[in-house]
Amino acid sequence: MFITIDNIRYAVVTRGTGKPVICLHGFAENISTWEFVQLEHCQMVLVDLIGHGDSDKPEVLESYRLPVLLRQLNKLIQYLGHPKYALMGYSMGGRLALAYALAYSQEVTRLILESSSYGECDALNKAKRRENDVWLASAIRENGIEWFSRYWSGLELFASQSRLPQAIRNKISERRLLNSPHALANTLLGSGQGIYPCLKRQITYLSMPVLYINGEYDDKYRNIGEEFEQLNPGIRREIIRDVGHNTHIENPRLFNEVVNSWLSN
Repeated sequence: MFITIDNIRYAVVTRGTGKPVICLHGFAENISTWEFVQLEHCQMVLVDLIGHGDSDKPEVLESYRLPVLLRQLNKLIQYLGHPKYALMGYSMGGRLALAYALAYSQEVTRLILESSSYGECDALNKAKRRENDVWLASAIRENGIEWFSRYWSGLELFASQSRLPQAIRNKISERRLLNSPHALANTLLGSGQGIYPCLKRQITYLSMPVLYINGEYDDKYRNIGEEFEQLNPGIRREIIRDVGHNTHIENPRLFNEVVNSWLSN
């Protein structure tokens, strides 16, 4: 279905029945990334974030800023009639989910973060990340989406995906190639890690049950997961063995087991 919020059309797919779980995909992904995720006794609400998938891809940068994204997402969820719901986000979607859960804590019953960050907190690192986001946004506009797909798939972060079956790798590549250069560039500039706020201290304020998932080979996010666990004793952390950054694609069976077990408690 398509839902229009503040003149922005969002693509939404619902799957299953039960308690709602809002699912937010990663950068340059779309709702089909959740193809192999099966949550028991839940209604999965899959949302194409602005600039991705079949949702609108406005040219105006302001539409991609974090406060706008959070406000429109809340309006969308309320439109669907969900006063209480769980939230699950992968990578970029996890960053949005974290900020959203802090902003709308009275509505979010559970929070699942997969390979997600609380933002850059060191001023120098943040400046470097912002500089890289600006460079990448410019490079995408100049070189096009095929260049981006090659560049993004070549990152060390996704090295473990080389072991996936060719059919799965083809699907990942197809999703990346469906993106529009201006939309990815605006996403980086409007809500990328270089501009995303440091939410490290706020993690202690999360009152809902939180599950943090990361892959064994994803060193950066394994360390971040340890920090989440230390900052808030209510956070449960699970490491999916023998996979990297995208655990729900690299081992959907174990991902489903971990999430379903946690949701059932």
